[in-house]
Formats: sequence, C-alpha cells, structure tokens
Amino acid sequence: MAGHRRRELDGSVRLAVHSERWFLLDLLIAVVGFVALVAGTGLLAVNGGPKAGVPLTIEQGSTTTLAVLGGAAVLWILLPAVVATMRLRSRVTNTAGNVDSQYRFEQPGVLLGPPAVLVLIALIATVAAPLKWPAIAFGFVAGAYLLVRTVAFSYRVFAFSHPLVVYAGAFVTFALYALAGVVQLASIVDQQAMVADALAVVGVSADLSGSVGSGVLAFPLVLTVAMATPIVLVALYLAGQALAGAYVRRAEPTVDRGSLRAGQRNPFRPTTANGAGSTVQRQRRPSDAGGAQTAPAHIQTTRVYTPTDEEVADPASSESDPTTRNGQRCRTCGTSFGTGVEVRFCPNCGQRLDDG
Repeated sequence: MAGHRRRELDGSVRLAVHSERWFLLDLLIAVVGFVALVAGTGLLAVNGGPKAGVPLTIEQGSTTTLAVLGGAAVLWILLPAVVATMRLRSRVTNTAGNVDSQYRFEQPGVLLGPPAVLVLIALIATVAAPLKWPAIAFGFVAGAYLLVRTVAFSYRVFAFSHPLVVYAGAFVTFALYALAGVVQLASIVDQQAMVADALAVVGVSADLSGSVGSGVLAFPLVLTVAMATPIVLVALYLAGQALAGAYVRRAEPTVDRGSLRAGQRNPFRPTTANGAGSTVQRQRRPSDAGGAQTAPAHIQTTRVYTPTDEEVADPASSESDPTTRNGQRCRTCGTSFGTGVEVRFCPNCGQRLDDG
C-alpha cells in the first residue's frame, strides 16, 4: 500500500509539472489584466470625472463619494474575484474532463501534496527572508495553486464532496488578493492617504498600508492576511472533510451509482489489488491479437466478467449450475455469485450485497 501511495504521489507531481502549465500562464494574465484594469479605469476617472461633473474628492457622508467607492469596489475587487473563480472552475472541470481523468487518483489526498510543499516553503521563506515581498508573492502563488488542487480534491472525494464550499473560499481569497493589489498600486503612485480616507468613509479604521509585528517579524498587513486566507480556509475544509470521511468509513453506506458525479470516488467499490487503484489487466482471450490493455495506475477501474471457453461452448450447463442458482445475485446488474464465494460488494457495479 505504501508503494502504491508513493506512485500516486509521483503521479501528482508529474501532473503539476507536465499538465498544469496553464496555471502559471493564467496567473500572469490575471496580474497583467488586473493592473491594466485598475490603472486604466483610474486614469479614466481622474480625467473624465471632473468633465462629467463627478467630484473625486472623498467626503464623509457624501452620497457621491459612496457611489464612487461602491463602483470602485465592484470593478476592482468583486469583478476580478468572480472572473478568477469562474476561470478556476472552468480549468478544473473543463470539457476535456480533468476531474474524470487527470485528477482521478484513488487516494485523493495526494492531490494536495505538491501545493502543501509550496505553501510550507512560502511560510518558511516569509518568516526567515530579510526581504519579505518576494516570499509573500510566492505565498500568493502557492495559495492560489492550493485552491486549484483543493477544488479537484472536493470533486474527487466521496465524503463532504461540496465544491461550492471551496469555490466560496476561492472567491473570498481572490477578493482579498484584489484588495491587496489595489493597496499596493496605491502605494506605488503615492496615494496611501486616499485609501485611508476611503476606508474611513466606510467605517474601517485599519491602516492597510501598515504592518503587523515588529523587527524581522514585521509583515505587511493586507498582504499577510491575503496570503494566509486560502491556507486557513482550505485547512478548515479539510478538517470538516476528515470528520465526514471518518463517519462514512464507519457507516459504510450503500452507494447509488447514479448519485455520484463524474470522477467522484466510490470508496466502497472494490478494485483489484484490494481497492488500491493499481493497473488492471483484462483477461486474455483467443481473439486478442495484441498485448493486454492496461489502465493508468491512478485510474480506478471496474472489473468486467468474461466467460470461459467452456461456458461459451455450453451455456446451458453454466446457467443450471447449482452454485449460481443458490448463491447471491446483485440486484442492480444481475451478476451471480456462488455460495462458496464471500462477496460484500458487486465487482461489476459496486452495489453492496449484504444490505438486505
């Protein structure tokens, strides 16, 4: 079992290296697009606001100020968060069937291995490095990648499989990423005072441009909060999933195959190698001209019954076999089992046989 887990973990790493290059490309597009959005609309507001009779001065209690701040929040924070969340969903559940193919590991926990290592490196670097912003930037990347793999994990697991919970966490994370981006861009153009005034209008007294801690352990406030958010939210989801998984393993419920989404793991469906998800080789038949076909090592497959040559030559004898007539029969697919065979789950469809 340890060897199989190691092979699946290797497959998870190879997936990150060879098949998820889109992540860095999307990340670059997101950064460039966000900077262009904020800079472009900001310049448009500065140049066009006075001409349109819309003052950009921030005044306490002014309805115009509240309207401008509301529009900026929607355009610079909420809209990027929605677009990023939708893009994340599209990438993980695309038409090529990522959840049903690339992310289909028998042990879904291996999906979280590579991003967990990146998060650990980011945390250590943030604390130890004298220059904080490169480590924090790497932490942003690691947190976003952790969300990618957690979404795939939430689709793949059986217990507490609620991707919407992870998408909600992704939306919150991306909104904080956008807020951190606005604060940093304001610092670049020396507009920290405008950000502070805008926060004061909506009743927020925190200095987002400030730091927490002191000395070598001083961290930029908004950047640190944004970097930590996906880590905390994913940890909470995984804790809930672990509790739900422990209950399901103890209850061993009957699973209706129709209730499972594409790519979702059924932990109660037996596979060869004691459900380890190892490579499954079909039985050779005289009509096979080539070698035996195999499935990828991390793909969970279903064994299909193939009749022997004697059963093909004399089907009547096999139908009248008393071990078949007096044994168990699957209520879902009709597969029969002899009285001397102890089977709890149908190997053909996964239906539990001892639930009455």
